[in-house]
Amino acid sequence: MPDYRNNQQSGGFNRNQQRPASYQTQESAAEMKFKELLYKSDWIKTEADSKLVEYVEDAGKFMAKNGLTNSKIRSIYGEIKRIQMGQFEKEKSAFILLKPKVAYAMGRDERNEGLKLFKLIFDRSSQDVNDQKSFINFCNFMEAILAYHKANGGKD
Repeated sequence: MPDYRNNQQSGGFNRNQQRPASYQTQESAAEMKFKELLYKSDWIKTEADSKLVEYVEDAGKFMAKNGLTNSKIRSIYGEIKRIQMGQFEKEKSAFILLKPKVAYAMGRDERNEGLKLFKLIFDRSSQDVNDQKSFINFCNFMEAILAYHKANGGKD
């Protein structure tokens, strides 16, 4: 039986070969914006500062202009608010399960750059939540992003 793993004609590549440019993944607008925004863990772990306001305003504006609608994230934000009404320690598993909810929303609309940025920010900032105080800071952070999203024309 022939070995096609190193055969260029069959499309196989060994790990030492350079893939053609057509195989290179291009960074999305949301990924570039996420890198540009410069997230700080201290906003969640300790407290907000003036740079946070600039961050959430820029992120909210990008999301509004790039297809994120309130309906796409309503269930996620509603669950964040429900958890906030209780104690974080009692609702920790519900918080952990928010990440798959965000992934599901993204899977339903994977071309939505505004939603993609929301997911990138959610995934990164949720990593800094480990107690009641950091969860409250996370809630305020998410609420601020969504406020600027709405202020910049985010639709229902």
